[in-house]
Amino acid sequence: MNTPYTHRWYHFIWRWCYTLVLILLLPLGLLKLLLKSDKTEGQRNHNRERFGFIGKPTTQGILVHCVSVGEVNAAKNIVLHLQQLYPKLPVTISTTSSTGAKQAHAVFADSVQHRYLPVDIPVCMWLFFYKLQPKLVLVTEVEIWPNMLHQCFRRNIPAVLINGRMTNDSLKNYQRLAFLFRPSLRKFSRICTQGQQDFDNFLKLGVYKPNLTLTNNMKFDLELDPQDEIKAILLTQQLGLTEQAVLVAGSTHDLEESMCLDSFKKLRITHSNMVLIVVPRHPHRFEKVVQLCQATGYVVVKVSELAKKPLQTTPDILVVDAMGWLKACYQLASCAFVGGSFAPRGGHNALEPALYGVPTMMGPSIFNNPVICDALATAGGLKILSASEQIADTALEWLNNADVAQRAGLANKRVIEQNRGAIDQTIEAIGEVFQ
Repeated sequence: MNTPYTHRWYHFIWRWCYTLVLILLLPLGLLKLLLKSDKTEGQRNHNRERFGFIGKPTTQGILVHCVSVGEVNAAKNIVLHLQQLYPKLPVTISTTSSTGAKQAHAVFADSVQHRYLPVDIPVCMWLFFYKLQPKLVLVTEVEIWPNMLHQCFRRNIPAVLINGRMTNDSLKNYQRLAFLFRPSLRKFSRICTQGQQDFDNFLKLGVYKPNLTLTNNMKFDLELDPQDEIKAILLTQQLGLTEQAVLVAGSTHDLEESMCLDSFKKLRITHSNMVLIVVPRHPHRFEKVVQLCQATGYVVVKVSELAKKPLQTTPDILVVDAMGWLKACYQLASCAFVGGSFAPRGGHNALEPALYGVPTMMGPSIFNNPVICDALATAGGLKILSASEQIADTALEWLNNADVAQRAGLANKRVIEQNRGAIDQTIEAIGEVFQ
């Protein structure tokens, strides 16, 4: 395994101090897990996987770890390429969130197996790797788990960080714990970074330059999916959409739905037949969001009900209470708001509406994808808002000026086309450490 890591006795001490902290925090983590699993259908049956009890998986394959939905989507093309290059190696997708697990099933169906990544305690990680016995481990973006990476090192398994992200703020945090994370980062056989700033920040953190590769951001390699187009056509028919303007609020968090509902109320003054589509980020909030929308007095339907009873008229609001519909909804949008950006979550993927040429807006919290947001904003296809009151004003600007909206949408498409290619570079980097 090509890794620059050299073991030092004090690395063991720091890693076990970190482990002790995790063990002390474990009761709180268990309580949170149990409370959340009560709200997520079938989740409690998988809680044992969080401790390494993963049943009898297909072994001797490739493990791809993704945190949640965005990372699963970004890893899709990499996984498809790997399945073509290594058709005899089974692929396992691991996630930490239940939404990520559902997205993995939606995207890959039965072509991969899914397991939850265990808590980063040595015995749990040992059991996970003992059962799975992967030949290659890929980790997405910024998931640095010291005990997981130590298992890779001990078992001589090449580990590659793909689409690696290290913002300036993250760098400061990791530098405070450099004694723990510098050895862990050096256990990666290769780190593929999203951008030059990420590359430079990994260098500052102590990663050796020969083990860094600038591949750019895999999220730019989005492809149109025929299944999403079929869903979009189906939604258009079921909702009875013709010439109505559509505002899509995608991947929303708590309070962002209220902001969009307030904006929708203002927009309906001048666009009386406008439709709002709300796609909450997390499944356990679906019903709460439905009730919030119903409280406005508008006609509200859920996407899960559309197939059961045909609509007589177009509803005012559609709440998407199912996974796997977001990109289909963006295809219907006149303009879009991407959530997690007024809620301080760092913003979700603005490239998803941009792929369909949709003028897009976000709040000020964009630290998850600063390079993407900067590229789209500079081109004129994305507007970063400082206050929720600007949602209605920005939407009106696009709705009342078709040429302006079209230019914004085309600018978004151009940004994606100009930045493609990260998948091929990442596959090449993986091939250099895994034969």
